Order: sequence, then C-alpha cells, then structure tokens
Amino acid sequence: MFAVRIDRYGPPQSLYLGDVPTPAPGPQDVLVRVRAVGVNRLDLLLREGEVFRIPLPRIAGTDLAGEIVAVGEQVPSERIGERVFAAPILSCGHCAHCLRGDDNLCAQFGTLGSTIDGGYAEYVRLPARNAIPLPASMDWVRAASFGLTYATAAAMLRRGRLQAGESVLVFGANGGLGHAAVELAHEAGARVIAVSRKRALHAALIERGAHAVVEPGPDMPDAVREATGGRGADLAFEHVGAATFEHAVAALAMDGRLVLGGVTTGSEATLDLKAVFTKRLEVLGCRGSGRRDLDAVLALAELGRVNPHVAHVLPLAQAAHAQALLEHGLLGKIVLTV
Repeated sequence: MFAVRIDRYGPPQSLYLGDVPTPAPGPQDVLVRVRAVGVNRLDLLLREGEVFRIPLPRIAGTDLAGEIVAVGEQVPSERIGERVFAAPILSCGHCAHCLRGDDNLCAQFGTLGSTIDGGYAEYVRLPARNAIPLPASMDWVRAASFGLTYATAAAMLRRGRLQAGESVLVFGANGGLGHAAVELAHEAGARVIAVSRKRALHAALIERGAHAVVEPGPDMPDAVREATGGRGADLAFEHVGAATFEHAVAALAMDGRLVLGGVTTGSEATLDLKAVFTKRLEVLGCRGSGRRDLDAVLALAELGRVNPHVAHVLPLAQAAHAQALLEHGLLGKIVLTV
C-alpha cells in the first residue's frame, strides 16, 4: 500500500513516501480503507522528534475516516463495509476509567498515529472499539477534521470547569485545537478571548465565536485585563507551553484556573509562585480526551452547532507540503484525501 511514514526525525521533506506492507487485522481489530486523514500539530511534533520521541518508523495520522474492509476473528463480520471514523485515544475499554468514558485516564492510554500506526496510508489497522460508525450526513473530509482536536478541546474545557458567563483565554486560537476551543467555549456560553499573532486572522476568529483577540507577548496580560474590565481571565486554555505559560498565569483573575493540554514549544517554563497563592490559582493538567468527550462533540457536529473549518484539502502525496503549511500557521484544518 502507499503510505507517508516517519523514518527519521527532520523537516517535512524528510518524510518517506512510498510502498509499505499492508497490515492485517488482529483478533480484535478492523482494517480500514482510508479515505481522508486530518493533519494535526501532533503529526509535526512526532516528525520533528524534539518534544516527543517515538519508535520509528511510524505512520502518523490520528484523525481518519474510511470504510472497514476486513475484520479480526473476534469482530462481527457484519462490520465489513461500515463507514467509520477513528476515535483518537487508545485504551483497554474495560477498566473503571474506560467504562465511564474517561479513556484518557486508562493505564493503557495511547494515541493513534503515535503509539500505533495511523492514517497517512491507504489502509490502517484499528482496534475495533476505535472504529466509530460515521453519521450518514457526514462526508469523509468532515469526518477526518474534528476527532482529535475537538474531543481534546472538550476534555480540556471540562477539566477546567468552564461555566457559562466566564471568560476563557484560548492560546493558539488559529490552529486546530485552539480553533476548536473557541467554538466549543462560545457554544457553552463563555466569553472567549483568542490569542493569535496572525493579525490577518483576527476578524475570522471573531466570526467563529471570539469576543476579543489579543496578541501573545509580555503585553498580553494587560490586554486581557482590558478586555475583561480589569478582572483577568477565569480560565486559560493553554497548549502552547514554554513560550506562553508565564504570560497565561499573569493574565488570570482571582481564583483563576489554567488547564494545560500540550507543550508544543517546550516543557519547561517559569511559574510565578507568588501569583499562585495570592490569586488562589489552579494549574490543571489534561491528557488527551475520553470517549464521553468524543461523543459530546460528535453530537454537536451532527446538529451543526460546531463546524470544523477545513482550510485545505490535498492528496496524501502532498503530506509534506501540508505539514509545511501548518507550520506557518492558518485558520482551521488541513485534510488529506487518500
């Protein structure tokens, strides 16, 4: 089968494009003919090898959609031909965490496309429980555009206990995860302050649900206080990491919370301990998403209450170009067709 694979760490041009063996499903697996796969910031981090180191070679691609063409011996044959999209989080499926929909807390936690091969390929082997039936109204491209980012954003906002009427500061708002958080927080009735250095995208972020847009940097906390009548943000939605963490803390209001779900610019940052105790702040970690988060965003997507913005649709053979586009920043998602 044709695939795009990470054989060595490096720039987009280091990706391998060519034939690789077609996987066979294990007893509890399905084999999916991939029709579309989303490009996520995670794919870039895995390829670069600076924030995350994974065993290579690896086929990336966490968000994918396609049809089941073969099943393992413990999977009902009736599933062959089913249109599906992938649940991004790998887990055991039967522990107490999984049974209540908190797959991200499972001891066997993993991610499709990093723990096992993902969807940058003609075929992908998935655990059967990760192949979710695709609503009839949803096409391949849309189905491959929301699973990882929207479910993660929902999990982070849930972890941060966001309430209607509160103000939430969303970092990296023009990217896939940040854009999802803007939409979901707006849908939840929060006042959204988006952080983006791309001035050309500010108006688009307002249209997607942001009440205000501020630029990152040392002046950002003052801009946030101005946008909130001097109070500061109730919740900081932080996934950028080292480059913005200190300013995120400074922008928080009394009893503010910061939920951290990523470290794309590095994992070491300065924490103002005085601010933590004088403003009674909370710093909350969030690892991935649970099945209940995926179910919630799927329901919203079916109702049209959230609409993932797909900026580019490109063929899989242009994966390196797609990742280069994402590196330079854009509003929304890139989806590759297979």
